[in-house]
Amino acid sequence: MFRIIAKIVVKFGKWKVDPFPDIKKAIVIMAPHTSMWDFVYGKLYFFLIKKKTAIIIKKEFFKWPLGPILKKLGGVPVDRKKTISTTRQVIDYLNKKDEFYLIITPEGTRKKTKNWKKGFIKIAKTANVPVVIGYVDCKDKIWGVKGILNMTGTDDEIMEKVKKQYVGVKGVNPENFETGYE
Repeated sequence: MFRIIAKIVVKFGKWKVDPFPDIKKAIVIMAPHTSMWDFVYGKLYFFLIKKKTAIIIKKEFFKWPLGPILKKLGGVPVDRKKTISTTRQVIDYLNKKDEFYLIITPEGTRKKTKNWKKGFIKIAKTANVPVVIGYVDCKDKIWGVKGILNMTGTDDEIMEKVKKQYVGVKGVNPENFETGYE
């Protein structure tokens, strides 16, 4: 059903869709994340290309009635109060799957921020999975990926590579998105 909705949105919204790389596991960073609509468009992209994705959500949200809906949408419950880190919980979950695409928004908020979160770098390096640079560009009406991130360098250098990939990409609320390279 969600795939049909995605096809309708693409057709009537005149969106273009980039292909996804042929890999079985990845951390997929998605930006910009300026509104819940950016999230919806991103999810529709993955429904359209037939990839099941996961998103990290605090375990407290998995109570009825929201819990079953979140699980259906790929929610992965994490316990932030456990002594084991969120990163370790995600890696353990990832290692149990044959096919896994974890969606992370590096901005960590829908508000404008220069300080993007680097947790995805640690997860990808520790789990030895690639990072796919995904995007939703509302200005040019494109859903897709810019490629696989080159993970060489320090975490700060890797983050600078990421931010440069998003220059010119516009979310639903472009005033809420900043890479520091505009």
